[in-house]
Amino acid sequence: MNSPKTSISLSVILFFIFNQSYSQNVITIDTSVKFQIIDGFGAHQGSAFTNQQWWLDLFYKDMEASIYRVDLTPRLRSPYSDLSYLSPWFMGSQTNSVFNLEDPDNPNGPENNRVRTYTSPQDYMRSFGGQTAQIAVMGPSIEDNIQFFTYTQDKAITTGQSLESELGDFKLIGSLWSPLPWVKVSSGDTYTQNWWPGPVSGVKWPFIWGGNFAGGKLDVTNAPLDVFNDGVQNTSSLTQFVRSTAAYISGYQKFHGVRFYAISIQNELNFEQFYNSATYPLSSQYITAIKAIKEEFSKHEDLKHIKLMGPEDLLGGDPYGMWQYGGGSNTIHKNLQYLTNIGQDAKALEAVDFFCIHGYANDGVTSAGANPKQWDWWSNGWGTSPAAGIPSNVKGFKNYGKKSWMTETSGEKVEWLSPPNGFPSDGAFSLAIRIHQALTAGNESAWIYWTFASDEGSEFDLTTPVLGSSAPKFVAAKHFFKYIRPDSRRVGCSSSNQDILSSGYVDKSGESLTMVLVNTTNATQDISITSPQFTKYDRYISDNTIKFDYESLSTNQGKLALEMPAYSVATLKSKKLESSTDEDFMSKTNLSLSPNPAYDHINISFSLSEKDNVKISIVDINGKIITTLVDMPFNQGNHNLNQSLSLLPAGKYHLRLSTGTKQMTKEFVVIR
Repeated sequence: MNSPKTSISLSVILFFIFNQSYSQNVITIDTSVKFQIIDGFGAHQGSAFTNQQWWLDLFYKDMEASIYRVDLTPRLRSPYSDLSYLSPWFMGSQTNSVFNLEDPDNPNGPENNRVRTYTSPQDYMRSFGGQTAQIAVMGPSIEDNIQFFTYTQDKAITTGQSLESELGDFKLIGSLWSPLPWVKVSSGDTYTQNWWPGPVSGVKWPFIWGGNFAGGKLDVTNAPLDVFNDGVQNTSSLTQFVRSTAAYISGYQKFHGVRFYAISIQNELNFEQFYNSATYPLSSQYITAIKAIKEEFSKHEDLKHIKLMGPEDLLGGDPYGMWQYGGGSNTIHKNLQYLTNIGQDAKALEAVDFFCIHGYANDGVTSAGANPKQWDWWSNGWGTSPAAGIPSNVKGFKNYGKKSWMTETSGEKVEWLSPPNGFPSDGAFSLAIRIHQALTAGNESAWIYWTFASDEGSEFDLTTPVLGSSAPKFVAAKHFFKYIRPDSRRVGCSSSNQDILSSGYVDKSGESLTMVLVNTTNATQDISITSPQFTKYDRYISDNTIKFDYESLSTNQGKLALEMPAYSVATLKSKKLESSTDEDFMSKTNLSLSPNPAYDHINISFSLSEKDNVKISIVDINGKIITTLVDMPFNQGNHNLNQSLSLLPAGKYHLRLSTGTKQMTKEFVVIR
């Protein structure tokens, strides 16, 4: 959280009542201090809900989400996909088949492990249950390769496109949960769970389970293989990977009539699961793959615009989870080591257009005001080694001049307050804290939830068809999703009270401000806001009992009164920035500068119709405050100040004068 400082552009002073005693707590918003641009908010959905109107209305009309994330695991046409890619699965109790788990003669499939295993492209086509799987070899023609793939309708894409103007933007992004199965090889690991009808414990990765391409790692050796003869020559797994990815994405865009904003080549780099998944334990493997994809995409007009984001790894819970697990042959790189090695490879750094991370960090919500350390590490890195065996002077993503997105998170209980006793660090209320942390400590430019909706409601989704907009987690996220619009910029915000979290965002027009406040205390807080530039606000507030309680508020003599219940979230959206060229204010103030152009000094004269606090600042042509000349009360009447300009280089500047509720500027020129 930023340290308190005096605001020039906009000061917001909050006063809280604690235990019947009066204590001043100051939150300062300074619009001249600029942080990341917010690209938007969104979620993933992997079910047919996206073709149902209730889902579309909730996602786009109510929540006003502007980013939609999809799974880009390639799906193939027959015969390559027959019998769930020749893996044991459910075919109905009347079907007699060695592949049917409902056939009492074959409860565990052909090899008694409920999966189809293989170790490399060479044995992918081995005989299994009397059947031989086929490999769809990708040739040099992307149009021919597209014909191997199949796609399904998704109205979330077409609806999002149609609402782009209304939403302010629409970005379609996707992550590869797994490449095609035959481009993967054994990772050396085994499946450790044991539940029916899941894979049997001890099965080696990779395998196919119910049509899912589970586990294994991409073969990046680039060795030509005869199983990948494309009719011209033998090609490698890496070539097949980039050709198949390019063809699948190109076909996806054509099928849906859409263009991707960005894709990630792997959803979580070290996450082998029974569903579509793969692993890149070493950053060298990932770097080889991302550079190869960038080179392939650059060959195609409909793909070269797509941004490649990565590494989409999971934030670890300690320094090792941020840098590296294990050692020797068991080494697994983590997110900051991926960044470090990408940064040392010029082509890799060019290939990755921006970074993304999965933000499951929770250290910042275990108690009110706790420090979200993982987000700080991801953003800024560390100087001194934080643990034994971890290098010092590791840079965060901000060092590389690229933005970062949080592209997946979940895990909160469905109730607003969880646990019901003690600090509620694990419910919907804590979700608001997590979003705040990602945007402030993590400097994330987008925030995307794992799944938008499910049938029953769980820790992994925001709502259900029944709960709709009343679901507590939906409510918590909506305070950010709906009111911080795409292309808003986060601005300077600091608080003297760590228990009241606050962040501020100015829209792309520069004419309105959105503040999100989170009361992390168990008591109602009475807040007084001094608002020099904004006089009208729409206020939305939610807690354990109220959801988006609305009130239109106006300042009274520059003050705004606000009450926040215990464990509540409030969004304040200014209706419009009061004009800085108010003719009545200008005429009464009679601000003048002389001489203009000026050389080594300038005389500033102004008038006040009543006693008021006056701030006078010199601002450059980009709106950055160079210096504050005065910030103090002045009596009614005429006033003159003589200011030295000896330290200012030649050029154009603005002198900004603000009182309690209004401001104005005058341009002046310094010559040398």
